[in-house]
Amino acid sequence: MAEYKLKERTFQFSVSVIRYFSAIPLNPEFLFLKKQIYRSSASVGANVIEGSAGATKKELIRYLYIALRSSNETTYWLKLIREIFDNLKNQSMDDLIAESEAIARILGKSLVTLRNANT
Repeated sequence: MAEYKLKERTFQFSVSVIRYFSAIPLNPEFLFLKKQIYRSSASVGANVIEGSAGATKKELIRYLYIALRSSNETTYWLKLIREIFDNLKNQSMDDLIAESEAIARILGKSLVTLRNANT
């Protein structure tokens, strides 16, 4: 059940990021950042899915670690974008950052639990 919730939550997070940034007009300065945020946010859920389909606990840990790194990267890009573009300093952006940080905390706790179960 918890695994399903994490899969769904990370999927919905990716959808939210893509929908939010799709509505923003493209300009040359923003293009690179938009590609980075799409890639990193989608990577979170993709790695959660990949890890949960793995054959071993070691594989799950490896993919959840990658998802955690992607979540941290996503938070970085979101904060950078918010800082650079004044028109993106809004509640929706703050909500995306909060969700990215929350997912990172969940992934971190999951990794600690899985590693402790291996010892």
